[in-house]
Amino acid sequence: ADVWLQLRPGTDDALALAMLNVIIEEGLEDRQFVDQWCHGYEELAQRVKAYTPEWAEPITWCSASDIRAAARLYARIRPSMLEWGCAIEHTPACFQTVRALLCLPSITGNIDQPGSWSFGMLPLPPFPQLFDRMPAAQQKKRLGFDDFKVLSGELAQLPSAHVPTIFKAIRSGVPYPVRSGFIFGNNALATYGDAKTAYETLMALDYLVVAELYMTPTAELADLVLPVATWAEVDALPAVPFYGQNVILAQQKTIQYAECVQDEEIMAELCRRLDTEFGQEPPQQVYDDMLRAKLDFGWQELKEMGFYQPAFKWRKYEEHGFQTPTGKIELYSTRLKEMGYDPLPSFEEPPESPCSTPELAAEYPLILITGARIPLFFQSEYRQMPGLRKGQPEPECELHPDTAAALGVHAGDWVSVESKRGKCRQKVKIFSGIDPRVVHVQHGWWFPEEQDSPDHGIWRSNANALTSMAPPYCTAMGTYQLRALLCKVVKLEDSDEPWSPPLARTFNSNVAKVQEWVR
Repeated sequence: ADVWLQLRPGTDDALALAMLNVIIEEGLEDRQFVDQWCHGYEELAQRVKAYTPEWAEPITWCSASDIRAAARLYARIRPSMLEWGCAIEHTPACFQTVRALLCLPSITGNIDQPGSWSFGMLPLPPFPQLFDRMPAAQQKKRLGFDDFKVLSGELAQLPSAHVPTIFKAIRSGVPYPVRSGFIFGNNALATYGDAKTAYETLMALDYLVVAELYMTPTAELADLVLPVATWAEVDALPAVPFYGQNVILAQQKTIQYAECVQDEEIMAELCRRLDTEFGQEPPQQVYDDMLRAKLDFGWQELKEMGFYQPAFKWRKYEEHGFQTPTGKIELYSTRLKEMGYDPLPSFEEPPESPCSTPELAAEYPLILITGARIPLFFQSEYRQMPGLRKGQPEPECELHPDTAAALGVHAGDWVSVESKRGKCRQKVKIFSGIDPRVVHVQHGWWFPEEQDSPDHGIWRSNANALTSMAPPYCTAMGTYQLRALLCKVVKLEDSDEPWSPPLARTFNSNVAKVQEWVR
């Protein structure tokens, strides 16, 4: 890299606002694009005036000179590309962080042109989620509808209930009882924040169904486990990239293994058994309807074609504008203003941090990051594959050499990473590329090879024993702080065992018959 901005985790919003300050104050914006296609530039300019690189330096740990250099580099080289991962969405500042970052390509004109952000051709309509079929009064019962309008309410593009609110309702019955749960391909005990609360919530259900490929620790809790199909056992209509749909593929079923069924067919069969008004058609019929909505062919024709790639056009906004009330990119969002949200991006310090909670930082001086992808696995999946486990047999936490030396630990030592919520045991990996004030803990770990209990070692090295699902929440999206939390690293001999629930005295499993690991 010409400039490496190794920022403090959880301060991406401050960095983006400071870069906007530089671009606007130095007149590096694409004035023609801004004048024609952006709404609220003057308001944005006024908002970021106080967010100077000097203001951002102590917050982000990035020097003011580096922030200026990065902003100038991004603005002056056209086209430019801005990419990010899901880490920026794992704090309560999620929504405004994303909006601040979105302003960078917008004011520099890096929108829908070669080498910059592009909008897809979108030859398919949205997958029919049937939200429009649900009566308005029923939609308002969606948990989170009133509190998180961008996630669950009137501003939601893909309305979803708020998970912490669902979990609270399961445990308390407020605002109404939730007595049964249905989990599709989600090892919740390994991948949800605050694993202890996730366990207590699932155990509070009267009835739990898990549709899974493998007998995970979460599936072991279920009253009923349904065997689901792999990608080779399903017909599917993938359109890539996800929000672009520049290529549509006919993914065709090649094998049928035992009674495995794809997720959509399970849902459709439930609708048939309940005799619902909608949702009883097989997936192939849904695919056919989606294709014929805008194209002159259906599912069978696409299977013969293999794939379809529409002709690509750049600068599509020149024909119809942008899908906003003003027809422009709204740096100042009119819809957010109407709904009572701040229409401009802003900075918010993470609720648990050296700045917000210095007394906690005195006991837990390191900043925790977790969730980085491990090339050999996908989330908590594939730990039972011997070939993959050869490449990553045990969980590792990354420490800077100086941090490891100060703690008196070495590469390969087992340590306990601890937060105020719990403990997680992993092996030390020395990595000079991480900031000495930060520790990275791998997530998704469990041990399928451990057959003596149904938890398969899920509590020993569980990164989400350290994380939280507690408020404060992002008022728009309901996100909570999964990263940039405070932690410490302790030698194993100086630490207590991680929390684990009581287990059944007897345990019978047929996993050896159906999973590759133990064969």
